[in-house]
Amino acid sequence: MKKIMFYCQYLSGMGHLVRSSEIVQSLAKYFQVYFIVGGPQIPGFELPTQVEVIRLPALWLEEGKFTVGSSPFTVEEVKAARKNILIAECDRIQPDCLITEFFPFGRHKLLFELIPLVEHLKKISPKTKIVSSLRDVIGKESDPEEEEIICNLMNRYFDLLLFHADSRFQTFSDSFARHQEILAEVIHTGFVTQLPKFTSTPFEKLWSEVSLDTVKIVASIGGGRIGYEVLETLIKSSAILSRKLPHVMKIFTGSFMPVEKVKQLKKLAGDRDNIQIETYTPQLLEYMQTADISVSLGGYNTTMNILSTGAVPL
Repeated sequence: MKKIMFYCQYLSGMGHLVRSSEIVQSLAKYFQVYFIVGGPQIPGFELPTQVEVIRLPALWLEEGKFTVGSSPFTVEEVKAARKNILIAECDRIQPDCLITEFFPFGRHKLLFELIPLVEHLKKISPKTKIVSSLRDVIGKESDPEEEEIICNLMNRYFDLLLFHADSRFQTFSDSFARHQEILAEVIHTGFVTQLPKFTSTPFEKLWSEVSLDTVKIVASIGGGRIGYEVLETLIKSSAILSRKLPHVMKIFTGSFMPVEKVKQLKKLAGDRDNIQIETYTPQLLEYMQTADISVSLGGYNTTMNILSTGAVPL
């Protein structure tokens, strides 16, 4: 069975991890997959069991700078360790293919480990295919200097670009101004989405004895580093909304929302028994399937979830 190394680094939210997990889960049906994860662990988030997970010492961004949280090691020590681990795993696995999620269209702060990785692969295994996995909207304003770096990296190292969109709706040329300069083949894969589980959890367990005629609102903001104001406004609106529309709100703050901000939201909700605030749930799709309204930031993954569950979005 052919072997694939899939590199995923999430620096601020968890959207890249969610999307990558779905991709490697599908790849595992046909390949032996090694899933390299470089961000902090997320309590409750289950990585695919069909793949070998390789956890790098965690790095992420806070206020634009790398941090290692409570690790006893410095950022520079962690960076050096990560680079060495990647090279060692590359030697151990001898992959037929390396897939880098979002790189080289992003993750330029990680050049310290990614360039040594791809150069090492080119040296020890010239036949190994190097592939970029890219979502539909790159999410950056056009920057000629950065676009030059992207083109150079793609053309020097990469054999293929997997663009996760439907070409009837969004093409790579719509997202990247200098698309004609990319030499590698571009494949539009279709959108990546989590598959809903229509009957796995009873309605009563999700909504705690809420009557069927009560309006059910689920709110989520991804990892939680941004979006506090959305949840704050939603909680404030509940008192006004209740006068004419009995409802219950299930609010998920995200695993990366600062503890103090979570406390502020809970204080704002007070003793209102129709508002439940939690950090994270692996059953978000099931909540969206059974809710009357889904409130979110409308990111890639949530938008795909809305389409797959038929949730009414706001």
